[in-house]
Amino acid sequence: MRLLIVFIFALILTGCNNPEDALPQGDLGDGRDLYNEGVFIVNEGNFDWGFGTLSHYDREGEEVTNAIFKKKNGHELGNVVQSLYILDSVGYLPINNSSRVEIVDVKTMEWLGRIEIPKSSPRYFYPVTQSKAYVTDIYADRFYVVNTETNALEKDVQVGGWTEKMISHDDFIYMTQTRTAYDTREGGQLLLKIDKISDVVIDSLKMPVGPIDIQKDKNNNLWVLCNGGLGKAKPSLVKVDVGSFKIKDIFEFESKGLEQPSRLRINAAKDELYYIYNDVFKFNITDSNLPQTPIIPANGRLFYALGIDPISNEIYTSDAFDYVQQGMVFKYDYNGKELHSFTVGVIPNEFVFNYN
Repeated sequence: MRLLIVFIFALILTGCNNPEDALPQGDLGDGRDLYNEGVFIVNEGNFDWGFGTLSHYDREGEEVTNAIFKKKNGHELGNVVQSLYILDSVGYLPINNSSRVEIVDVKTMEWLGRIEIPKSSPRYFYPVTQSKAYVTDIYADRFYVVNTETNALEKDVQVGGWTEKMISHDDFIYMTQTRTAYDTREGGQLLLKIDKISDVVIDSLKMPVGPIDIQKDKNNNLWVLCNGGLGKAKPSLVKVDVGSFKIKDIFEFESKGLEQPSRLRINAAKDELYYIYNDVFKFNITDSNLPQTPIIPANGRLFYALGIDPISNEIYTSDAFDYVQQGMVFKYDYNGKELHSFTVGVIPNEFVFNYN
């Protein structure tokens, strides 16, 4: 449902020219010089007519600083800021509608360069070796191999659908592949197994409709969240044995029309999964059924992002409101009690916890 709403707004607003910044901008040099331990919030910005931004939340002082990239560098990140991956002290930001990955020093927000990927719609960045990473794509039926030493695109690997989230185990990368609800082709709902050295897809496992997110638990089982494809099928949570690369169990959600489960997350102990299905739910990896009672009821909020602090196990959610105005972030304790809230950028999409 959230993707559908975003798509509708994009159609309405695509014709706008001279996009305004998503947030009021201060003078260059405003804000702190260092962003050490804290939470980065990735704000997508409006598709095709605005700019995405980064916010930083200081957990100790409960202080938020918005638009930190432009304040440091004097130019925008681009349209749409999809995600952030921190590798040591370097941040990689796939900019979905700008066909590139921006690179920053996460402690200072200084711009370090970019990886250009022509005619792409990059989604997520994931390191594979010391000098290589993969970047997934929402439209192109491929993923990209990039060199993190030269910041250059090395090649693309053709697959059969939209590539999304990735996770590593031993010598392989496991990548979700799906197709949009508007794609009329049959099949394509897969979990891909990719050799890290050769970049070859050596195996694939058929998934229910909409494999969109993935986590690995303490027992090295893979958990794949399948969203059902805007009502094409029942959403499900799939447990995969990584050794045999076979499905061990499938947990089906009750259908909620066009509503889709999203944002599969895991705690630091790797034994509890969290996800959004209108409300926020918690699922222990030993449970035999999906939970019926949420840990955090939405109560009218439009939950969009979800994050679990890897140290405190505090829960972060965001409300994107109407996908045009600035969003809000809500912080909860482990039991779901609200602790704090603050305003961030437009369409807060992801939380990245930095303890370096």
